[in-house]
Amino acid sequence: MTVLVLAIILTLSTLRGTISTGLPSLDPDVGLNTVEIIENHGYPCENHYITTEDGYILTFQRIPHGKNDDGSGKKPAVLLMHGLISSSADYVNMGPNRSLSYILADIGYDVWLGNARGNAWSRNHTTLDVVDDAERFFDFSWHEIGHYDLPAAIDYILNLKGDDNLYYVGHSQGCTAFLVFASTRPEYNDKIKMASLMGPASIMEHQFGSLLKVLSKYINELEAMFAKYKIYELPYPEVIREVALNLCSQPDFSDTCEAILSTVDGADETQLDISKLPVIFSNAPSNAATKQFIHYGQQIKNGGFAQYDHGAEKNKEIYGTETPPAYDLSKISAPVGLYYGRNDRLVPYQDVETLIGKLPNVAEDYLVSWELFNHLDFIFSTDVVDLLYVDLIKVMQQY
Repeated sequence: MTVLVLAIILTLSTLRGTISTGLPSLDPDVGLNTVEIIENHGYPCENHYITTEDGYILTFQRIPHGKNDDGSGKKPAVLLMHGLISSSADYVNMGPNRSLSYILADIGYDVWLGNARGNAWSRNHTTLDVVDDAERFFDFSWHEIGHYDLPAAIDYILNLKGDDNLYYVGHSQGCTAFLVFASTRPEYNDKIKMASLMGPASIMEHQFGSLLKVLSKYINELEAMFAKYKIYELPYPEVIREVALNLCSQPDFSDTCEAILSTVDGADETQLDISKLPVIFSNAPSNAATKQFIHYGQQIKNGGFAQYDHGAEKNKEIYGTETPPAYDLSKISAPVGLYYGRNDRLVPYQDVETLIGKLPNVAEDYLVSWELFNHLDFIFSTDVVDLLYVDLIKVMQQY
């Protein structure tokens, strides 16, 4: 999960008519997409189009080398995957020396920025139209992102480079997808040098005070409502972005923006750079299927870490059992580093500790030292380099 969740749609929408639409002079990255932000800072950027086994056409960005590198020489590939209702922009929003993509590119990595099916960059399919065939197009959760998107992307990158394996970094849903991928496609574990998982959303039994915890109590009713009203994806992300961008660009509303984010992810005002919020909201929230939300809600309500619950009758048809099967995490043989925060409302540290106990090859168990470190701090914290990235990169380089 990342940046915003469903209640913020209502919160921001009520403010839409009360704020100025004229933006003051701001960060030069405001209003730019991922490619434009990367190029705005003088880095090379490429778009790559990857077709999955089930026909989705994904757009990934690539930073093949650092700004002061001529591109010569072999570079190890690293794939970075974003969280729920987000995109590749997460890894470039904070600019050079702060966003992980630039740091990795500058120290010699070939950086690939993923975009999961259905988000703003990946809305094409070989046979389905995103509007006319919306019900079928958005018939996926994060299970399909892990089971189909990641294998397609990894094969594409390795085939292009002629390599045997690559590094993986995920945040939130990017971690969920990896756990699905490596457990349901265990043959791919050999293609992962190491996976670094930040705020690894999976087991969700210690949720406290978060919106998802409240919504999970009514997850079956929400699923029925979405089906009844034909709501297949997050409603009006463009409107939410417009309102949030304008709102957070006004000095008088900075406290409101901070309060909304704290409600979702945990308060950490000392690590929140208010000046970067307009850049973040230029691309977030991005598009996502409602089934992604429903699947997370099921994990909170039912416990464990399992495949999508379609109801007893359909479960028996699909899985052969009335309840969805749990993901077999013992099949994940790739080295995995777990990074988590004590103040993360969406991925409580107790659940990460449970996850660590289920993984057979834990390369790093890293509880961030800052007591207030929350779910967004993994990518947006002012001091994230010293608090997290130094250790993450050091462990990566051991593999």
